[in-house]
Amino acid sequence: MIMYWPEQPGVQLNHQVSSLFKKLYIKLNYNLYNKTSQILSIDIVNSYVKQELFKIILLELEILILDITELDVTIDDLELLNKRILIDLINKSLLNFQHVLNIKISENYIDQLSNSILYKRLVLEHQLLLYNLLIYLIFGSSSDIAKTYLFPRNKIPIQHVEILLDNLVIQLANLIFSCCISTDKSIMELFDFLKTHEICRNTYISARSIATFKNNLVWNNYLWYYLHQPRIIYNNRYQVWIFSTRGLHCQYIYAYRENELEFLVGIQIFVIILLELQDFILPKIQNIFFLIGKVWVYLVRYAITNILKILLKSIAVVIRTK
Repeated sequence: MIMYWPEQPGVQLNHQVSSLFKKLYIKLNYNLYNKTSQILSIDIVNSYVKQELFKIILLELEILILDITELDVTIDDLELLNKRILIDLINKSLLNFQHVLNIKISENYIDQLSNSILYKRLVLEHQLLLYNLLIYLIFGSSSDIAKTYLFPRNKIPIQHVEILLDNLVIQLANLIFSCCISTDKSIMELFDFLKTHEICRNTYISARSIATFKNNLVWNNYLWYYLHQPRIIYNNRYQVWIFSTRGLHCQYIYAYRENELEFLVGIQIFVIILLELQDFILPKIQNIFFLIGKVWVYLVRYAITNILKILLKSIAVVIRTK
């Protein structure tokens, strides 16, 4: 039986939000290793550090929800301030993470963060990442006027909200730790940083393995930002990360994203153009090849049939003469 998210603010919504956060805290005791082919910055750290980072983000999100409720912020205000709220949530979680694990981050981390590919990617998706989730958690399903997802009116499954919460925590953790291992660090500096704070997984115990991880991470982020993200926006899809008993997984869900096309730039626009050309030209090329194939099959069949007829006539003539 499908359980639906409460429609209006009230006791039922508060109880559901509390249950959702409690369930997520329990999930943090699951296997936290990445089970996909995609690379996350948190893949390099041990489960304890991941767990602490996830808890910090959850705590900051709880405080954020209480602050928004206390300040009586409207849905319109939330839509206008959503990007700032997301940035503030990232900064507070990062500083908290730095304090809890006694990790020193360079003073210009804000500039590094804002210039990173991963940051640009999440800011582009800020409404899908945070806005819709806050609407559900604070105002209920009836306040979702954007209709980003294909659900009947006021019939938002609880599991959908749970997926959005999982996704927010994992994606913010990935961004926050990517700031800790920023690209301006040399391999040896990164190796010393991970070793000194004892946060590295046992599989990354050499400078070579860390260099390989860092290079793959940078390549994955660029590949996703310039190639995959435009494609899934064009296809009205959204990738979400979820917790499971087997580890971290990702999947695609439908999301209306036509408005995000205008924010694409450079190579991203070129990828969209290529996709449109592919949709326009590829079917016609397929039809041409299909037609050529049919003609070729007909000619081969016709040639084989005539050759067999000639052979049979020749055999018949030979038999008669004998």
